[in-house]
This record gives sequence, C-alpha cells and structure tokens, in this order.
Amino acid sequence: NDVGGFGTYLGNFYVLDKGAGQIFKFVPTEGGFSKTNYLASGVSLDFSKAINLSIDGSVWILLNDGTIAKLTKGKIENFTLSGLDKPLSSPSKIFTNADTDKLYVLDKGNSRIVAIGKDGAYQAQYQTAILKTATEFEVLEKDKKIFVLSQEKIWEIRY
Repeated sequence: NDVGGFGTYLGNFYVLDKGAGQIFKFVPTEGGFSKTNYLASGVSLDFSKAINLSIDGSVWILLNDGTIAKLTKGKIENFTLSGLDKPLSSPSKIFTNADTDKLYVLDKGNSRIVAIGKDGAYQAQYQTAILKTATEFEVLEKDKKIFVLSQEKIWEIRY
C-alpha cells in the first residue's frame, strides 16, 4: 500500500511495503509471479522511514534520517556509516548492484553523491549543484561514470 522501495535481482522483484512492514519478493512462475515474504521469520524493522532500496544480493534500505539498513537472506546485518565529513541531509536514493564494489547515495541536502564501501566506510564524494534537484542516478563503476537525471536533463559525472 505504501511503497518505500522497489528493486530487481536475478529476475526477482522486491517491493518494500512500509505499511505492512515487509519486503515482498516476487519470483517468476509459469503463470506470472508468486509472492513471498523476504524477511526471515521473527525479523521486524520499522520501515516507516524507508525511502529507497537497492539490491546486490543483500537488500540495502535507505532511511530518511540517513541511516542504511542491510539485510541478507531476510536477516538484519550490522551496518554503520563511518568517515563522512558531514552527515547525509535529505538523502533520496541508494544505488548498488552485483557489479559494483560500493554503495552510492544521492545526498540532495548536501548536493552530492557519496560513495561508501560495503563495509560502511566513506570512500569518496562527487559534489555539484545539479544534485540538489536530481531525481535519479545510475553508476557505471567500471567506466567511472555517474549519470544523473536533474531538471529534465541527463548529466554525466566522470570520476
């Protein structure tokens, strides 16, 4: 009812339902998709602050207070951000996939994209005024490029 994130991984769809406090996993079947609960039995999280998710085998959930929750096989894993020069402000999107070594967070309040190691350690930041109004981004880590959608234009950041 209240989607806090949507992602795909290995042909499956994942939908974070804030109201239900659950991540639903949709697995392809002959007739369409079957729905299962992703969270392991007994695991509960407050998803009311969830704003986005990304999947690389683990499910990474970005919360509106700038924290990130990591779940693997439906169970919560310990994850803490460290080394940021200033806290995330108005984060709006998290990006990772199986081909990237890092997590990337669109930090609109600070007009930056922050690169974070999957261990939580700060790696780099890419700062430009266009990020204040960005709505989407995609990272091609091996090409050292970030594509950003901002004010109906696509921008390229090379790093």
